[in-house]
Amino acid sequence: MHRALTIVVVTLLATATIAEAHANSVSFAEFSIDSRAIRAVVRLPMDDVDLLLRIDRDLDGRISPEELDAARPALAEYLTRHLRVAIGGVQRAAALDRLAVWRDAAAFQYLESALSFPGGSGPLSIRSDFLTELYPAHQTLGRVRVAGREERFTFNSSATYERRLVPERAITVAVVVAGMAVLALLWVARRRTAAAATAMTLVATAAYADVIMSAPQLNATLKAMEKFQREAASQATPGREEALFRLGVEADGLASIMNLEVESHGMQERELLDLALSRTKELGVGIAYQRDKKKFFYDGAAFADYLTAAPRGAHAAAAEFKLLSYQFYQSPASDIPALTAAADAKQRFLSRHPAFEANAEMRLYLAVDYRDLHRRYAEARDAGRAAKYRQLARAECLRIEREYPKTEQADAARQLLRSLR
Repeated sequence: MHRALTIVVVTLLATATIAEAHANSVSFAEFSIDSRAIRAVVRLPMDDVDLLLRIDRDLDGRISPEELDAARPALAEYLTRHLRVAIGGVQRAAALDRLAVWRDAAAFQYLESALSFPGGSGPLSIRSDFLTELYPAHQTLGRVRVAGREERFTFNSSATYERRLVPERAITVAVVVAGMAVLALLWVARRRTAAAATAMTLVATAAYADVIMSAPQLNATLKAMEKFQREAASQATPGREEALFRLGVEADGLASIMNLEVESHGMQERELLDLALSRTKELGVGIAYQRDKKKFFYDGAAFADYLTAAPRGAHAAAAEFKLLSYQFYQSPASDIPALTAAADAKQRFLSRHPAFEANAEMRLYLAVDYRDLHRRYAEARDAGRAAKYRQLARAECLRIEREYPKTEQADAARQLLRSLR
């Protein structure tokens, strides 16, 4: 039986920022084309953009007009880099005309931008690869209005919209068409028809899927971690102690979500996983992948700092429990002195915190330590110590069955008992 007998989500993790599902990221773009200009209104999911470009600088969970204005240079660079318009093979320079926060019929927030490009005649190509840093298959659902007609086109990293623009013979007609197109864009942007609103609601609703790790959830977690880190650096106790503990909870929860994502979907969300690792490293939060265990682990630094600052604090038992659980899952089962020290640490924890809510799990860890010591001493042909730790392991298993019936730990203890006969 492996050391990792069971993984139980304890109450500590319930406070972490975790999302069970989310709307798959989809962007929207509307183009109005005439001989004088190409105008675009682009809407990108705000959570995704914020995750990439960190618009919410005060970490309050909302994008203020001041924050949007401060982010304008970065947003302009991002938008023009990922939306490329060419006529006759010549790239057209983009101008960012407007930025705003927009909500669809389901109240999802989007970054709305209006861009314009010089017009002309000849072969036209439009390419868009927004948010592929997060989702390689990200799509932008497009509507293109040209010469009084509307076309639908789905943009992604491998799809290019193409058509030929011809000189317009009647300037008056061109002006009228262009004006109507602009008015239509403004009308749609400000009011939206019931049909369009319903369609976008259906897209957002249908996009919910079996998703564990998401950009909005990662964005919220990273911002929470940065906020708690700032508070820990600037506040005196007890505010600093609470911030340290909450930072540990968020980091631990993020590592758990990353593990669930990989277990469920493999490396389907590699970009998000890589971004999570790079951003937590930037924050000074140690989350790393251990190849031998095939899991992500948090190093527990914030919990250790909390215990140093508040050894008898309100969260001392929860913080120590997490540190002992990390040690249990990561340490080898081959070193007798290390196993003995680990078992002694668990015994001390149980003596100091007899009513802690996760003691069933802690006693199971202890039973496994005793089982491993029994095996190591048996291999060393030390029959006396082997028998001692076999008896201790059995006693812990029986205690778990008696004190925590009808739990996953009791089921695991029964399995462990069978191996100790």
